[in-house]
Amino acid sequence: MKSRNVFVGILVLFTGVVALLSVLGVFEFHWSILWRLWPMLLIIIGISLLPLNDYVKGVVLLAALGVGCLLYHVESKNYEGNVVTRFFNRHFSGWNWDWDNDDDDIADDQSRDDDDAYPFDQHFSEPYADVDRASMDIDFGAGDITLKAPCAELAKVEASSNFVKYSFRAERKEGETAIYLSGKGHTKKVNKKNDNDVDVALCAQPVWDFKLDMGAANADLDFSPYNAENIVINGGACDLNLKLGDQGHNTHVEISTGASDIDIKVPSSVDCQINLKSAITGKDFVGFVKNGHGCWQTPNFGQGANQIIIDLNSAVSDISVERY
Repeated sequence: MKSRNVFVGILVLFTGVVALLSVLGVFEFHWSILWRLWPMLLIIIGISLLPLNDYVKGVVLLAALGVGCLLYHVESKNYEGNVVTRFFNRHFSGWNWDWDNDDDDIADDQSRDDDDAYPFDQHFSEPYADVDRASMDIDFGAGDITLKAPCAELAKVEASSNFVKYSFRAERKEGETAIYLSGKGHTKKVNKKNDNDVDVALCAQPVWDFKLDMGAANADLDFSPYNAENIVINGGACDLNLKLGDQGHNTHVEISTGASDIDIKVPSSVDCQINLKSAITGKDFVGFVKNGHGCWQTPNFGQGANQIIIDLNSAVSDISVERY
């Protein structure tokens, strides 16, 4: 095997793994830091010119890549963004970047000094009105998010974080209310000591549509007291515990994750079908029988009054579904 093929193969493999882990949200990769480590390219080229056999060159190359990863880790601790980001942070960080004129945006009514006041707690609520349907759309990054027992309000949120501020707004239409919760992170303060905990409680009266976008997060979502018609969860490397109930006629659950640990509980009183699309998955579907490629169903599926359909799309995950 030619040395060039060995080097190209290892570099492409290494770059692909890094890119995949970054896309899945396992860690945040900054290409601008990589450009600062350009001398590593000279070292790699030098290794390829050494009079060594391919195996030894491969080992030396892997060692060099390991050193490069260590240097990247050290640089990332003090990372403040690329040249453009640093310019705007230094010269325009005191400006009010309110693109949507949203009065509920936390950044609209906080001064620059307040923006650096961490940790802090935030409390939001939307009073209950006579609505038949409601939706909750949450944009959540890293941390712990929990769906609590029903509350008297239409929605109530308790957030505690040392690097994220949240905005909360509700849009009312005739017979329906849409609620939006989104967070903005303070990137300069992101580290292993970050805390970001969000507790959500909803009213049990309306029919709910629920959407959650998250990264590397832990989610404990108990929907058993709620009439949830649609549940959409998008995540990176997450730990998801999901409990479904029998309050609604039909429930559709759509989950798309990267490298995750997913545990789902469905009531034994409801028919359930699992549709699975996954690259590499460990699965344990207790009380289900396989019915075709990528499809599992509870016995006598379709004969009951209520149904739960679960669509799972995952890269590398461990998935467990059981009945209770």
